[in-house]
Amino acid sequence: MTFEAQIKVFKTLGYEFSNGVTKDLILRDVYEMTWEEETEKHLEQNPYSVLYYFYGWRDSQVEGYNYTDDCIWFDLDFFDHNSQYKWFMERMGTITHGEIEFSEITIETDSENWEWISFKVNGQPKKWKLEKTGYIADHFVQRFSYLPKELNTKGKYTYYDNGGQQWVIDYATEKEQSIFNEKTGLNREWLGDGDHFSEPRD
Repeated sequence: MTFEAQIKVFKTLGYEFSNGVTKDLILRDVYEMTWEEETEKHLEQNPYSVLYYFYGWRDSQVEGYNYTDDCIWFDLDFFDHNSQYKWFMERMGTITHGEIEFSEITIETDSENWEWISFKVNGQPKKWKLEKTGYIADHFVQRFSYLPKELNTKGKYTYYDNGGQQWVIDYATEKEQSIFNEKTGLNREWLGDGDHFSEPRD
């Protein structure tokens, strides 16, 4: 399936690239991420799967930095600096387009070297335990899967990967999830399904 045909289907699903995102920029990024010499052919041979990641990508050449505000392309290794927990939480609010809002986010380390993230979600104060300084808390991602039920939101967080260690998190209603999977042929799941992330310890 051609690059243009894939873009057209994504547009019907509500995905639009930000100003400054061009085909040439995407093809450059595909090469840098995959090392595939024939980048456009690689996109065509993996319809929707490769391109979907780039709706969640970021680049300084793009207005607003983010390719869209609809999803997030991430990797647990990106949490290497604890400031990324704050950034990720802010983005997890952005992709809901106002349904879930995070504010007053701070990260602290206790006397036993455990990191904690404190915040408000839709005005409700919360505090999550992360890991000891220097370790990555993958259960941090899992915690977001519980919030839609707790907050009684219309949408829920979704999860997609194509077999690699990087993944895309999105936000959708039940109907939107069904239509997305039907039109793209991708097996996008709900965040929390499967064994992608560990369960919080407490």
